[in-house]
Formats: sequence, C-alpha cells, structure tokens
Amino acid sequence: MTFQSVHHPGDASRPWLAVQAQARPVALALLFVMTVGLAAALQGRDILWPFVTGAAVAYAVAAAVGQNRLVTTPAQVDVVGPFAAVHSIWQAASTPPEGRLAPVSSARLQNGELTVGIGDTVVSFRPEDWPAFDALVQAFRDAAREGHALLALDTA
Repeated sequence: MTFQSVHHPGDASRPWLAVQAQARPVALALLFVMTVGLAAALQGRDILWPFVTGAAVAYAVAAAVGQNRLVTTPAQVDVVGPFAAVHSIWQAASTPPEGRLAPVSSARLQNGELTVGIGDTVVSFRPEDWPAFDALVQAFRDAAREGHALLALDTA
C-alpha cells in the first residue's frame, strides 16, 4: 500500500522542488541582511564588505535549511507485508521513489501521533500531514503484527 502526505511533490521535478524549498528561507534571510544593511548605512557606517559577507552567509544557511526540509520531511510511505519504506520529498520526486524496504518492528499511536519503528529508525507521523491517517495506522499495525508472527516462526 502506498500513502502520500500533504507534502508529496506530485509531478514536480527535483530542480523545481529545490527552487521552491529555498525561496522562502532565502527571501527571509536576505530581507534581514538588507534591513540591517540599510540601518547601518543610515547611521553612516561602511557596509560594503559586511553586507557582501552577510548576504553570502545568509544565502548559504537559508539554502541549506530549504534542502534539509526536502530530505527530512516524509512525503510517501510504502507498506509491503511486514516491510515499509518512508520516502522524503526529495526521494518521492524520483520514479520509482528511492529507498529500501525495512522491517516494521512496532507501531504505536500515542497522543494522536503515530510512532513507528522501521528498521533501525523511529519515525513519527502526525494526522494533519496524512489524509489517510487511519488507514496508515492500520497498515503499520498489520505490518508490525505480521513481522512479529514471522519472527516467532523463525525462532520456533
């Protein structure tokens, strides 16, 4: 079963995703640098090199923040039997999505948030990000149950 979050990129290409992810952080960072530069210029201070350096640093940090969001925000989940793969926005933009299936060890619903053990990682899912949240919870619970049943057969 495949589940898509509200962050799923759809048919958007990776270059377009990178531009979109960087737009807001870069705009806010450069707005801050320009505001500080304007205030310094109005006070008669020399701003050329601090402004150039500040703009470069602000752009680099903002671009990194945008790219980090692309590679860490879950956008798609594939559940196959006792295995699952969680794909980030960046991974979901490729066809087929990048990522390997890993065994589901646990699925727990606590305080309205689903926490799932997949392979050696723990991933949390919020209901507002997943339109089919109830089906996602059930799919992960079934996968964990099936994984435990297979494990019990292996040890018997």
